[in-house]
Amino acid sequence: MRMWYSGFRFLWQYHPVLLFLLWEGRNCQRQTEALPGFKIEAPAEVTVQRGLCVLIPCNFIVGPRFTLTKDAIGIWYKGYNGHPNGPVAASNDSSQFPDTTNGRFIFTGKVSAGDCSFSISDAQPGDATQYWFRLEDRSPLSYSYFGIKPSVSVTDLKEPDISPNNDLIAGEEVTVTCTAPTHCPGLSPTFTWEGSVNTENTQNNTLRHQDGTVTYWSNITFTPSLSDHNSSLTCTVTYKHGSAKKSITLNVIWFKIEAPAEVTVQRGLCVLIPCNFTVGPGYNLTKDAIGIWYKGYNGYPNGPVAASTDSSQFPDTTNGRFIFTGKVSAGDCSFSISDAQPGDTDQYQFRLVDRDNLRFTFLNIQPTVFVTDPKETCLDSKVIPAMVAGNIFILALMGLGGFWYLKRTRKMSEKGETREGSKPKAEESTYETMKTQSQDTYSTLNLPTISKTH
Repeated sequence: MRMWYSGFRFLWQYHPVLLFLLWEGRNCQRQTEALPGFKIEAPAEVTVQRGLCVLIPCNFIVGPRFTLTKDAIGIWYKGYNGHPNGPVAASNDSSQFPDTTNGRFIFTGKVSAGDCSFSISDAQPGDATQYWFRLEDRSPLSYSYFGIKPSVSVTDLKEPDISPNNDLIAGEEVTVTCTAPTHCPGLSPTFTWEGSVNTENTQNNTLRHQDGTVTYWSNITFTPSLSDHNSSLTCTVTYKHGSAKKSITLNVIWFKIEAPAEVTVQRGLCVLIPCNFTVGPGYNLTKDAIGIWYKGYNGYPNGPVAASTDSSQFPDTTNGRFIFTGKVSAGDCSFSISDAQPGDTDQYQFRLVDRDNLRFTFLNIQPTVFVTDPKETCLDSKVIPAMVAGNIFILALMGLGGFWYLKRTRKMSEKGETREGSKPKAEESTYETMKTQSQDTYSTLNLPTISKTH
């Protein structure tokens, strides 16, 4: 009973203080709540590399009873632990605020349009904190948006990207590209190449995009040799306040294949895929070398389709339509496909197997076969009558020639019979002529004698 009385006495004496505290707490809660219609959209977290830049996109709206004027001002404050550390970017003349960032923070948005975006360049570790936005316009519009306070994290520089990082063929020129991990304008990073290959033939490039961002990269062109195998190639990108580098290991191979990248064949027909390959120094192909063509490549081939050796060693999935036509020991890896089917459309890869643990799959060129539908042969409506007329003309010529030949043969036959029947008459006529001539001659010889008698 005494304890209850003591508690009641305490509440009675101090209840005005408790009510005051409760009321103040209620007021604090209301201050952190967003007013109806006031909203902000911005990323909760943003990450930027040290020395690089970042854009924090932001949009806001005001309540329905307010209208933004052209005099509206947007201010970004750094830090929030009950009290801001100070302004870092403002939409108006920033000279009104102490410049604690050396101009690295810039208000990029247009406040009157509800854009509160800002950017950070040459980011430093001290920039890692929360930021909040305050709007100030003609009285009585002034509001701090605490609903979203973007948190900026500053990380170490990322290593650049080097591509391509594929197998290199000894003696073949190649170009490798190093791309800086930034799109900040105005940085102009410096690229440096190091390695056993010739690093003198380099070219730095800059590409400005429509959105204002920039891509920086450097190309190096060299011809690898066998001595460069397993050596390192390093690209270093240097910025104003730091640098980052990346190294790759060169894998120089001396196996080379030459084959068409794409081959097209009509369904039901055949096609020959020509192919030649070479192996590097230290390897000599023997007569026991085997070549195998595999179908498909999505990490693993589907299975063999043609081999230079006894094909009974492999399951025949093509009914003998795939034939290895080349001679492996001579570096010929050609193969053919007959009665092509739609299922033959795929990539194919060649694998070489020989003595002395020589096992190599040529992946730099994998011919792709496309099987298409047969082409339809269509004749023009003007061509068909011409072809018919031509055939009729040829037949007419053949008929006329045959008729002329028969007629000529008959005439020659008739002339032959006439000559045989008239031969005696010809001899008789000749005799008559000779006789007449003799008489005339005789008469002529006697004429002078008669004249003398007169």
